[in-house]
Amino acid sequence: MLNLKNILSLSVACTAITLSACAISPDTPEVASKPAPVSPSQTGGDAAASLNVTVANIQTQDGSIAAALFDETGYKGGPQVGGVTAKVSGETVVLNFADLPAGEYGIKLFHDVNGNGEMDTNPFGIPTEPYAFSNSAVGMMGPAKWDDAKFTVTSGDNSHTITFR
Repeated sequence: MLNLKNILSLSVACTAITLSACAISPDTPEVASKPAPVSPSQTGGDAAASLNVTVANIQTQDGSIAAALFDETGYKGGPQVGGVTAKVSGETVVLNFADLPAGEYGIKLFHDVNGNGEMDTNPFGIPTEPYAFSNSAVGMMGPAKWDDAKFTVTSGDNSHTITFR
């Protein structure tokens, strides 16, 4: 398990989120897949959903994308529902979350350009590596708000796109 600390800190006080390592497939665009460690009781749904997240507009083709999937409680500071990382080899990366209960989720991710396993920040705690949120939501002096970042996952296959700005 790969621990990526101090990621997605968008305010002076850094926020720590632990992400799990994942297997990377040789497909193009780069695809990462790991079943998200969730139970139906976490989101109130049936464990019958999958989620493919396309991360677009990647400017530097080095490093990896690290993403954490959250329910509402986790997004606001609790534990993540699942996490994946994927090597960057093009302008687009696809991340896969499997065996999810249907429900509302939010994603926080960053591009670990230098591959050090952390989201780099300046002395004031402001990120120096690209980051993004589900719905391509934008935060003001911190992470994007839950209401802006949340999206619904239903039973079956689901897709979501996040674009770096």
